[in-house]
Amino acid sequence: MQETAPIQDDPYFEVRSALVRRINQDRATAGLDPVGLDALASQVGDRHCQEMAGRGYLSHWNLQGLLPYHRYHFAGGCDHVQENLSRTTVLSSQPNPISAEPQAVLRPLLEAHQRYVDEQPPLDGHRRNVLDPAHTHVGIGLAVVGGEFTMAEEFVNRYVKLAAFPELLPRGPVVVEGRLLHSGFGPFYCAVFYEGWPVLRDVDALDRTYAYQDMAGDVCARVPPWGMSFRPGNQRFRFNVPVEPRGPGYYHLVLWVRQPVRATPYQPSIGASQVDTKDGVPCAGWVFRRD
Repeated sequence: MQETAPIQDDPYFEVRSALVRRINQDRATAGLDPVGLDALASQVGDRHCQEMAGRGYLSHWNLQGLLPYHRYHFAGGCDHVQENLSRTTVLSSQPNPISAEPQAVLRPLLEAHQRYVDEQPPLDGHRRNVLDPAHTHVGIGLAVVGGEFTMAEEFVNRYVKLAAFPELLPRGPVVVEGRLLHSGFGPFYCAVFYEGWPVLRDVDALDRTYAYQDMAGDVCARVPPWGMSFRPGNQRFRFNVPVEPRGPGYYHLVLWVRQPVRATPYQPSIGASQVDTKDGVPCAGWVFRRD
């Protein structure tokens, strides 16, 4: 776990750090490793919180119909992200009943997080996200607009460093290559989901949304571990993904890793035909466009 550099001139850096410390207290109580504060994920969360507070809604989708992994990808990230959101509204005759001062924001930020960890099964998705052992980093987003306070926890799984991809879906196979950042892990599975174009949503439609799926759509490519080349010595991997195009729109590539490496079949064997992704960690993604 490694903290990234703070956002330049970020007045909320200490506030974000305080929430990360609280998150890590909760994770330590559950016997989990800590997460580091991530600057990029915080910036992505800030932008979404600003839109939600400014327009008065709460949703994992934004007005352009983009989900957390879309927004993180288009900001330059390629790790896997999972989002917690909260909104507080204060009705008042005053134009700005909620203070935007950092120390004033800390209390509602911590209270929103406490509501997550106080959730009870089966309605405890936010709590399970906080306590997911696969997370390595988290971005803390927040915004105050008038009587609206919104916050976001953007949990990140950072296990690989990928070589650059093109923005457009290639005509031939997609080449995936990179290296593992954590020893003992290896590439495990890759899939591409065809999503089509995102659907614009107004505030009323956004307020009717709830949970989201980040691996939805028509699966148009799969690569099992025995279709991958991996060298544990230098942690590098490479493989081709033969995508079957479905039409114009977005194509979401997701990569899973797994530990231990010795338990992953990188050589084909008799009867090996399926891979169960519950044994892996979703750790990277990319959104291609096909016009």
